[in-house]
Amino acid sequence: MAEPSLPELFQAQVARTPRAVAVHCDGREVDYAGLNHRANLLAHHLLARGVGPEQVVGVRVPRSDDLLVALLGVLKAGAAYVPVDADCPPERLAFIVEDTGLDLMLVHDDGPGTAGLTTVRVPEVVAAAEASGGPAHDPTDADRPCPLTARNLAYVIYTSGSTGRPKGVTVQHDTLLRYLEFACAAYPGLAESALLHSPVAFDLTVTALYGPLLQGGRVRVGSLDREPEPGAAPGRPAFVKATPSHLPLLTALPAELSPTADLVVGGEMLIGDVVERWRRTHPGATVVNEYGPTEATVGCCVFSLGPDDPVEPGATPIGRPTPGTTLQVLDERLRPVPPGTEGELYIAGGQVARGYLGRPALTAQRFVAAPGGGRMYRTGDIARMRPDGLLEYLGRTDDQVKIRGYRIELGEVTSVVAARPGVRQAAVIAREDRAGDRYLAGYVVPEDGARPDPADLRTAVARVLPSYMVPAAVVVVAELPLTSNGKLDKDALPEPPAEDGPVGAAPGNEAEARLCALFAEVLGLPAVYLDDDFFARGGDSLRAARLAGRARKEGLTFGLRDVLELRTPRALAAHAPGPVPEGAVS
Repeated sequence: MAEPSLPELFQAQVARTPRAVAVHCDGREVDYAGLNHRANLLAHHLLARGVGPEQVVGVRVPRSDDLLVALLGVLKAGAAYVPVDADCPPERLAFIVEDTGLDLMLVHDDGPGTAGLTTVRVPEVVAAAEASGGPAHDPTDADRPCPLTARNLAYVIYTSGSTGRPKGVTVQHDTLLRYLEFACAAYPGLAESALLHSPVAFDLTVTALYGPLLQGGRVRVGSLDREPEPGAAPGRPAFVKATPSHLPLLTALPAELSPTADLVVGGEMLIGDVVERWRRTHPGATVVNEYGPTEATVGCCVFSLGPDDPVEPGATPIGRPTPGTTLQVLDERLRPVPPGTEGELYIAGGQVARGYLGRPALTAQRFVAAPGGGRMYRTGDIARMRPDGLLEYLGRTDDQVKIRGYRIELGEVTSVVAARPGVRQAAVIAREDRAGDRYLAGYVVPEDGARPDPADLRTAVARVLPSYMVPAAVVVVAELPLTSNGKLDKDALPEPPAEDGPVGAAPGNEAEARLCALFAEVLGLPAVYLDDDFFARGGDSLRAARLAGRARKEGLTFGLRDVLELRTPRALAAHAPGPVPEGAVS
């Protein structure tokens, strides 16, 4: 019997629960039958354009019910989708379009375009097809240009590249469904409701996107960088998947955003102390450390902590492989290393991706022959096996880092910084000058006579790279320090100086003075003035959560959403002049 595709499994669930709520977004609820109907209308529109298996369609739609319509519509047509974030810089978008050969992009409304790229506005197309009585049945191979099989592409996700050139990871329906089969069995909360909060171009998002839709659960569209908005789904989600960097946010935010059943954490090293702080205020949920590169389809190794299981201090193990996956720790000659010995982690089995789009040499380099036959993916991750059979992740073999769950090739960022006018040499490293606060720092050596401005450099880099790849600080240095063997001496690079910023208005009362002091403390600055913008001075959502938490301890009545909206000590002091009422939540 032929293996099913994702659309077929979704359609089977639609038949079982047609009136169950599939998506909740901004106060709107869409049931399974309605979601399937809209996706079918879009799929037939795409089929009429000649779209079919092994073709790619770009998707640049914000998190919403229309995003699910777009993704399912592409998959139903038999094609693969290429997700693009709404804030993707034009140059990176142009590269993805050229690299994939994209000529069609699904969007929500008018936005920045790319030369030669046709955009299709999903809400308009679906509404027009509905009004004209267009075909709305589940597409079959009779409608497609050629049959859709489990070995056809499902999506292409771009990750950072060490040479400055991003690479598209190609994932088939069969490998995607093997992961989803595991996830649906391992994470019971998916059958209830899952919070969809992360970018669709980040494969961590796959679990919350499709896990609920294959078993009658509900996708709740929301965010983890602010408190629940009016119209958000009532109650707590059963399932949330996030990065370890999200945990301080979840700890600071109201309980409505933390899961009741499963908190799955992945994308970077998980520290036990951070888990324990979250569990103190959110007991009852299972916490799962899920490891897996994009090339192994979302997650291929897990370590589960039940509500009553003790949390180990330090780094949490990544655990054991998912069913059908083999993980090996090997040396340079592809020989297994003894337990307790460090080696490189290799992944084999049914979740290994097809390879890199249009990059046969790189595919051959990273997807290698396994000693016993078959193929395996060379992760570049250093790991070791503990005596109890659990795997530990120890770091990287190359210049790849993970910051807030995003995999970043330092070489790609460095090449962009180095290409700026007036820059003779450049280096980009990941720093962690304060525990739990990891960020990118750039260092540039100017050309003779040039005086590159750090702020201008960051602005120029932001036009090329996604925001998570833009260095938080750029330092101009006379030369890059080298070790005795001629390599960059990262430890000798200076800590970026705190930005003094322009002198502004001084606080006029005790509340304003305390808020200026809290801003400076959280941002790591020598001074903050009354009208300084929190985000302009280097803040982000994680630091905003810390500020809200510290303010609550000081008796100031504002929460994370107030920081995000009001942004200055003056505005926050006017909003929250008094003590926190007993029992209030911020």
